[in-house]
Amino acid sequence: MKKLHFIKLSLAASVLASGTAIANEDTESKIANLESQIAALREDVKSNNLDTLSKLHMAGYANVDAIAGSDRQEDGFTAARFAPIFHFQFSDRVLFEGEFEAETDENGESEIAVEYATIDLILNDYMALVAGKFLSPIGQFRQNVHPSWINKLPTAPVGFGHGGAAPLSDLGVQLRGGIPLSGSMRANYALFTSNGPTLVVDADPGEEVEIELETEAAASNGDGNFVYGGRVGFLPVPALELGLSGALGKIGVAEGHDVSDLAAGEPDRDYTVLGADAVYNLDTLQLRGEFIQQTVGSEANSAVAGGAVTEELEYTAWYAQAAYRVPDTKWEGVVRIGDLDTPGADANRSQWSAGVNYLFANHVIIKAAYTVDDYDDNAIDDDERFNIQLAYGF
Repeated sequence: MKKLHFIKLSLAASVLASGTAIANEDTESKIANLESQIAALREDVKSNNLDTLSKLHMAGYANVDAIAGSDRQEDGFTAARFAPIFHFQFSDRVLFEGEFEAETDENGESEIAVEYATIDLILNDYMALVAGKFLSPIGQFRQNVHPSWINKLPTAPVGFGHGGAAPLSDLGVQLRGGIPLSGSMRANYALFTSNGPTLVVDADPGEEVEIELETEAAASNGDGNFVYGGRVGFLPVPALELGLSGALGKIGVAEGHDVSDLAAGEPDRDYTVLGADAVYNLDTLQLRGEFIQQTVGSEANSAVAGGAVTEELEYTAWYAQAAYRVPDTKWEGVVRIGDLDTPGADANRSQWSAGVNYLFANHVIIKAAYTVDDYDDNAIDDDERFNIQLAYGF
């Protein structure tokens, strides 16, 4: 196709340079020559079996992180992440999208993970069927804000990252789309069913029982049950979105860290999720907040870990954030407060952060933030630190 564009430009330049009388004769000759070359290019496309209905697009992001002044961690560079996102579209009806995340760990080795990988079927202007591993549609942060160049601070809100209270990803299917309402009002929705999470209980001899709700998508469903849920968003005006999320089902219990190996004879637990989120944009001011609660039902007949896990378990997190970009400058200020409450008392804490960002461009940003973690357990020292991040979205 580049060859075709070059031919067109050459023709236009030569016509403008010719006299009027000569131009008409030359133009007819060159048009005939151009048509011949176009026909040859079409034959070349057919002979090479190139599919003109297919389109490939690559996007993604990268970031480098550092930490200083922490009471719990040594100063240094803490992350180098590269997350390419691939889109492959066939016609107007089929789309594949997938994100890989490559990151250097503390031992200098590379870790590669599939953040999501789905095949999307566009059913109509208002609905798409999405199948595969997808970011949890519960709430806003995980599915829309977590990429480093979009997140206004160097870190995720407390409880909204790995090992927190918010669901991370699911393996299943979902229906999602948007609906125009009256005037400028809009609504969007996402309804899904998936394998659901697993309650992981680790009870090493002589150590305290550790309980974790593993919400990373897994290609196993040992209990045979599914989780059903979704989110509905409402935009009364384009600048404001209000969202409600929920999910329910039953989940299995695993002893150890293998979520596919469920504890023998352990009853399944009731599982529910409730969430609410809001975001408001006014010129260069953005206000954002979110609440999430996951509940695992009690089971009096539990035998896992010697009957140590029989009560109802709750995982709750929330945050509120304000970001303001100084008009006609590249400077932006951000503040955020949040709280995490889980059955694991040593993880429970409140958190606040204040940061300053400099935007080289809308997709290239350097962030510096001061963060304080105030742990609920007085025996655990609080943490104060500076987080610095350079993020690039492409």
